Amino acid sequence: MFLLILASAAFGLGIGLYDFLLPLFLDDLNISYGNMGVIFSFSALLLFFIRIYSGHIADTLGRKHIFGLSLFFCGITNLFTPFFPFIGAQILLKSLREASVAIKETVQQLLIFDRWKKSFRIVVAWVAGFDSTFQGVGAFVGGILLAAIGYKYTFVYIGLFVLLIYVLFLSKFRDASSHVENQNFLKRVNFADLKAFPWASPFRHRLSPQLALLNISGFLLGVGISMSHSFIAPLFFYHKFSLSPIVVSVIIAFHRLSLGLPMILTGRVVKWNLKWTAIISILIQGIFTSVAVIPKYFLVASVIWLMHDVIGATFWLPARNTLIQHHSRDKSRGLDVGMVLAWQALGWIFGPLIAGWSSNYSIDYPFLLSGVVTAAAAIPLIWLEGRIEEQTA
Repeated sequence: MFLLILASAAFGLGIGLYDFLLPLFLDDLNISYGNMGVIFSFSALLLFFIRIYSGHIADTLGRKHIFGLSLFFCGITNLFTPFFPFIGAQILLKSLREASVAIKETVQQLLIFDRWKKSFRIVVAWVAGFDSTFQGVGAFVGGILLAAIGYKYTFVYIGLFVLLIYVLFLSKFRDASSHVENQNFLKRVNFADLKAFPWASPFRHRLSPQLALLNISGFLLGVGISMSHSFIAPLFFYHKFSLSPIVVSVIIAFHRLSLGLPMILTGRVVKWNLKWTAIISILIQGIFTSVAVIPKYFLVASVIWLMHDVIGATFWLPARNTLIQHHSRDKSRGLDVGMVLAWQALGWIFGPLIAGWSSNYSIDYPFLLSGVVTAAAAIPLIWLEGRIEEQTA
């Protein structure tokens, strides 16, 4: 368990730093908002397929090595980003970042559910909160290191650290709860395995009506959230209020912490009807995201914006994850979960493009549109089955 926590901490540190620094790095290279939208949109296309196949492959080959890839991709992304200041290279590196997140979120849920099925809601909220907290630490560290040693060495040092943890995790971690993990991975994976693998089966996979509703809601969430969370968030505060990178890093760090720290507790708090918990908190997130553009002072705008996590995502994220697990089927759980998360990832293809286009008119527009679309994601959940917490507690 200690190695899993250490891996999550290293991953959060690497992703938090990368997500904060990349928009500022691209802005420093004079890359337009429109081209930033292209970078984030094209990379999200890979995220769609990774979401599907990471769960599908983990069902067949086991969790450990697939989960470990998330650390490897995270380290490589940070390590090489400052050396390739070209749009094509940044699309590739950002794609590796998306792959790392998709693999970790999908396979981590499976690892947790395998071992803590009866307390999944509590454990997944705690782990997600822990991850997000270290992403906040990563953003804060990124601001300090940027001021001290610049973009290049900040990216490189964090990348090497994450790769070191990856090697440690791969060599020491043992998952005794799965018989698959006790077999030699290299002996189980060969060309014949890959050739015989049912690659097309996810696209023939039929989801239940309840998962279909979660799919639609997830797609709208992906579009809405990505408009204000892809590259726009740090640039919104950086340019609208003429702040220094260090001050922006503090805001982004609090953004991560405002989700991470409360979520450690909300896994136990979210016991009321999960459907309406998700609906109400998604609506709240949309409202606060849009209203954040109104204040003229950055402290007021920051506090309002941070509320979208504190009383929004903090509640709907564990509720939604539990709803997904509840409606997924045991024989195809990895594929069911992967498909639902893939549709949410599909929204991240369109959100950055809309953000890049609308920000040419005003830096406020991505936030305004983000709130509207995010709130709309609550509508499909109205037809979802009601109370299920007694079955998943």
